[in-house]
Amino acid sequence: MRQRILVIGGLAAGPAAASKAKRTALDAEVILFEQGEHISSGICEVPYYISNIITNADKLSILTPLEFERTRGVKVHTQHRVEEIQPLKKRIVVRDVYREQLHRFEYDKLILATGSKARSLGLAGEQGRNVFHVKSLADGLAIKRYVDDEKPARAVIIGGGYVGLEMCEAFRTLGIETTLLHRDELPLSKLEPDSRMAVLQEFKDHGVVFQRKQSVKALNVDGSGKVVEVVTNTGTFQTDLLLLALGVEPNIELAKSIHVQQGASGGIMTDQRQTSSVDSIYAAGDCCEVKNLVNNRWMYAPLATYAARQGRVAGENAAGGAAIFKGAIRAVAVKVFGLEVASAGLSSSEAEESGIQPVIEHVTSDSKIPFYPGNEKICITVIADKKSRRLIGFNIVGGAGSALRANVMGVALQQRMTVDEVAKLDLLYSPPFSPLWDPFLVAAHQLSKRLDSRNGF
Repeated sequence: MRQRILVIGGLAAGPAAASKAKRTALDAEVILFEQGEHISSGICEVPYYISNIITNADKLSILTPLEFERTRGVKVHTQHRVEEIQPLKKRIVVRDVYREQLHRFEYDKLILATGSKARSLGLAGEQGRNVFHVKSLADGLAIKRYVDDEKPARAVIIGGGYVGLEMCEAFRTLGIETTLLHRDELPLSKLEPDSRMAVLQEFKDHGVVFQRKQSVKALNVDGSGKVVEVVTNTGTFQTDLLLLALGVEPNIELAKSIHVQQGASGGIMTDQRQTSSVDSIYAAGDCCEVKNLVNNRWMYAPLATYAARQGRVAGENAAGGAAIFKGAIRAVAVKVFGLEVASAGLSSSEAEESGIQPVIEHVTSDSKIPFYPGNEKICITVIADKKSRRLIGFNIVGGAGSALRANVMGVALQQRMTVDEVAKLDLLYSPPFSPLWDPFLVAAHQLSKRLDSRNGF
């Protein structure tokens, strides 16, 4: 009898899983369910669409449902919400949202790729017609329409993570007065203080008002249903547009209903094959925990790169394969106006929480030879384990071309290299691309010397 593999979720992990399952078992029937209108859509690109850097909204969807069916051989049901999983019967109950009809589908294997959901303030007014998240393509299209039609003069963003930073740039690019309210002293909590200060300075240079240590108490709504004031512990901020960039959490209501094992962050726990604790059910993407390869602890890392990789592993194994996903180093990059910021591995505080004694080195170097046109300063922070001298984390902050340099250090992290080994890497030298000593080599060499002095050499 023909094998049937069902996939719930159509953003990154789901389509990757469905495609891989079909390629692995060509005779299998693979069906994907997505409660929204779009699949395979890019969320990371949304800020650049809103700021008109990307002008064609169609480019934000890699494939339409019909294209996905035609090119991947997978049946796609959009606007279909899975409301129940019956593991003993190997069956799901699905609501056709458009027609308001219930359908039942049996499965041999089921893949949960339900993604994440935006965190909320839990305050009255949060449903105001000028209040937005950046969690889906539909969100991005709605923000774009509002900005184009209403032409807001002022925007308030709550949350100083990656999405909040990107949207600050998007709004300022459009000439919108932008205020960012953040609960911490500095933006980007996973970075080291020097890197965070550089981001804050970039904000100041581009007219973003950063308000630290903010706790939102109320949202005041006018007669037209718009939030016009954000009330915090320090004052009241007027706005024409409110963006909630509070981060995300695993979307696991379906998984919880069948008692799938969860991790400390609330995500689904899987093994390296993306198998869940429930028979014949796999999970992938933002609904899952991820193994941190640096400290071997589980973490929540809702990134499209990991979602797609986990999806491919889940899809292959659901179709009878033997793929594995070992984990990740949490490699992240963000552009903040003219500043490129990248990081991977552990922060110094995370290292201490993991029982590792971190040793840190900060270096400012050049992207090219100093007198070559277009040279940019690059600030690098490298972190090593004092005992083993192993590289455990880094930040890089600098001008154009800085972020891609992080890929070299990312490989070093994955290979568990010591800073001494990193300092001896054979990296290119060419005046238009890099100075004689690449900035990472300089940073690793300096950190090696610091470790020697700490050990009494």
